[in-house]
Amino acid sequence: MKKIYSIVLFSLSIFFLASCEDFMDIHQEYIEGGEIIYAPKPDSISFIAGKGRILFRCRAYNSPNVKTVNVYWNDGADSLIIPVTFNAGLDSIEQVLDNMPEKSYTFNVRMVDNFGHNSLTVTNFGSSYSDAYLATLNNRRIKNVALTDKGGIIDWYSAPEGLVRNEVRYTKNDGTLAIAQMPEKDYSVTCPDIKAGSFFEYRSLYIPEEEAIDTFATAWVKWEEALPTEYKYDRSDWKVLAVSDETASDGGGMNTLIDDDLSTYWHSQWDGGNAPLPHWAIIDMQSPKKMAKVELYRRPGNTDAKTAQIFVNDKPEADDAGWTKVAEGVFGDGDKLQIDIPSSVVTTKGRYLKIYLPDTNRDPFTSIAEIYVYGK
Repeated sequence: MKKIYSIVLFSLSIFFLASCEDFMDIHQEYIEGGEIIYAPKPDSISFIAGKGRILFRCRAYNSPNVKTVNVYWNDGADSLIIPVTFNAGLDSIEQVLDNMPEKSYTFNVRMVDNFGHNSLTVTNFGSSYSDAYLATLNNRRIKNVALTDKGGIIDWYSAPEGLVRNEVRYTKNDGTLAIAQMPEKDYSVTCPDIKAGSFFEYRSLYIPEEEAIDTFATAWVKWEEALPTEYKYDRSDWKVLAVSDETASDGGGMNTLIDDDLSTYWHSQWDGGNAPLPHWAIIDMQSPKKMAKVELYRRPGNTDAKTAQIFVNDKPEADDAGWTKVAEGVFGDGDKLQIDIPSSVVTTKGRYLKIYLPDTNRDPFTSIAEIYVYGK
């Protein structure tokens, strides 16, 4: 029996020895020459798009012994060896890769330490942009152009994808050129001190990717129409102080006279009794205005309003004797009444403006939607 056990143990020993030799054969190629030592690999890498170039960013952690960061692309045919001196802890570098033709790239990055050890390879991707991308860009469309006493006002439609800002190049009153910029999130830009009757140019600037290091500008385009020679006074700080009467539930009340909305209007009183003629409204313009014309709009599709008279005064009281008439006109068939004021008429005798409505086409009712004042 002991002899049988001895034979079995001997056989098992031979089997295990043979297995160990096979195991060592499998790993032999990896341990020849000693244990492989790796340099620290990058903590993170990124490649940021640019115009004919790409920005490389690399972060390393606890890598003070690293000597170079090696970047390879085009299947290793092109490379950049970047000497570095990293501090202990978390540190980073940035390097611009210039002369990069427009296309997408695959980058392989390794770090090499002072002893010549390579790190494991880290792979990431990046793109360079140039004329092909620029050819896909269009200018943001302009919706409206107006001239006010504070400058030119340009309104735009929605921003296309990738837009960063719009730029407007214009001529100032002293003949010099200026550029106004508008971020992509805005829909309107003001060009201060723009010259009346002049032309302006505009362009749009884009980035191809988030965080791109370069912007791409469309060609300057000349707006096809000259600015008006007359400017519309900005009414943002004007106030309607008083009216003779109103029915605020019909049209919105007196403040709609300067809300820039033709669908709202000031209507004379009819609720609880009709207010008799004349009807009037007093507006604080904040300062005297040199007027070239006045535009009045009555309630859309309603012809009640007939004659309109414009007065100015340095006092806001309706019954003050200092009101001076500067304009008068009669509505025609449409909703708009334009009253041109000769330059010989002095309109700067007060900051307060009164709209006076002495008659109507349907006594005693009247309604006015909006009033605009222009200078020249």
